[in-house]
Amino acid sequence: MDMVLLGYAGIAIMLALSVAGMPMAYAMCIVASAGMCFTLGPINAATQTMFVAWEQASNFSLMSIPLFIFMGSIAYHTGIVSDLFVAFRRWIGFLPGGLAAAGIMAAASFGAVTGSTAAAAATMASTVIPELEKASYSQSLASGAIAASGGLAAIIPPSVFVIIYAALTDQSAGEMFIAILGPGMLTTVLFSLYCIIRCCVTPSLGPKQPSASWKERIQCLPAAIPVMVTFAIVIGSIYGGLATPTEAAAFGCIGVMLIAFCMGRLKKDLVIPAFKEGAKMSAAIFFLFIGGWLMARFMVTTGTTRHMVQMFVGFEMSHTTLLVCMFVLFLILGCILESTSILVLTMPFMFPITQQYGLDPVWFGVFVTVMLVLAGISPPVGLNVFVVRSVCPHIPIVSIYKGAAPFILILIITVVAICVWPEIVMAPVHSMMGSIR
Repeated sequence: MDMVLLGYAGIAIMLALSVAGMPMAYAMCIVASAGMCFTLGPINAATQTMFVAWEQASNFSLMSIPLFIFMGSIAYHTGIVSDLFVAFRRWIGFLPGGLAAAGIMAAASFGAVTGSTAAAAATMASTVIPELEKASYSQSLASGAIAASGGLAAIIPPSVFVIIYAALTDQSAGEMFIAILGPGMLTTVLFSLYCIIRCCVTPSLGPKQPSASWKERIQCLPAAIPVMVTFAIVIGSIYGGLATPTEAAAFGCIGVMLIAFCMGRLKKDLVIPAFKEGAKMSAAIFFLFIGGWLMARFMVTTGTTRHMVQMFVGFEMSHTTLLVCMFVLFLILGCILESTSILVLTMPFMFPITQQYGLDPVWFGVFVTVMLVLAGISPPVGLNVFVVRSVCPHIPIVSIYKGAAPFILILIITVVAICVWPEIVMAPVHSMMGSIR
């Protein structure tokens, strides 16, 4: 069999196994290992598998992933997140749809202390949705807004998606964190405005709530201090060139624990569950990462990656056509795969194609990240939707997808905006890093 055809056959088998219900990490490892046994022989295939597993497990850049996840778990279990929602609620909860907007802003703030979209969706679902239901909010709007806002953790630094993209493409995670800020803030504002405008048009979806006094609003301001301090420690140390993202993540963990200790909330029965949750999520991500690299090695040995690049370059497409094709590809993959799986699977062949077309790797990373957020709420596989459903099993899955649909359109608007005005992404990089790309 022609080696290139073998590579394409491996991709088809891997996708078929995933659609059939096998976890993507298993599917990639099985197909890649079997394929390399055929192309390199059993001994070399086993050597490659062990080498890749060791290399990725000891990758210094990837060590920031479990640290950021643990940092978010501590923030959740110590009540820092619920305090944030109370603060935003007192300031904007009196508006039509104001509670939903407060939940979205709290989710964006929580994204500043964790890079995991699933963790953010689960945390905000357990914290915010019960309050929205008590306030007689539409079940569909409440669940859809929280499912979508969980994705903000990916486009508010620090972000696990950004770290994985940087590791896969050999880019600077620090520059990526700077670049993602603009789209993250834009998406947060658009999400919040949608909830307010939608409830102004149809007040029954999100009734007005009693207005808090100015004294109550001032009293809740200290609730923002833990997040602001943590964000300053993590992002400030990266922007200032004082620490790498991994070192900044370690500083952030220490900072969150010290803040929780000073607040009298750092207890053994809270820290242990945070460790367990962080370990489970990190192990799943690392296993997926190992499978992705094995699949990339298999595609290189068969020449499939080179064939894909040559084929796309031969089409001589414009940048716009190329981005439209990739947009459609992400939409299709988002219907059958989970976001992290899409990222690990596509970058080994998609990134070289973009470089042949001269796309800026940092800008492309932001484009990919926003598309992954969109995939996270796209039917029928949207991970964040199922996370919300698992936390709130009384809400029908159809209602969550219905409520998330408008936010898919808003994310498309964000994608179009960064394509039309790339300065949204690149201006902060140029000004803050002093680099001319």
